[in-house]
Amino acid sequence: MDEKKVREAIEDFKKLAELLQNKESAAVEHCNIAIEALEKQLPKKPKEEKDAYTSKLGEFRVGKCPNCEMEASDRFDICIDCGQKLDWRK
Repeated sequence: MDEKKVREAIEDFKKLAELLQNKESAAVEHCNIAIEALEKQLPKKPKEEKDAYTSKLGEFRVGKCPNCEMEASDRFDICIDCGQKLDWRK
């Protein structure tokens, strides 16, 4: 997914939610859900990265998800707990 288009869509949903603020609370809630889902598609750096090793997997890195604070492994490009896309590049 194109990061620029995702950011534009987030901004559009924020504007729409602002316009609907005094009219329909359900529509505003739906906009906020869409914003949250789209923001998870934008890769974020894990917190507190460190090297790890197991005999079964070999070397890998672990860190905390910046969204939900659960431990995440560089074996996956998303957090298994919340779905946040992760950027493991150094």
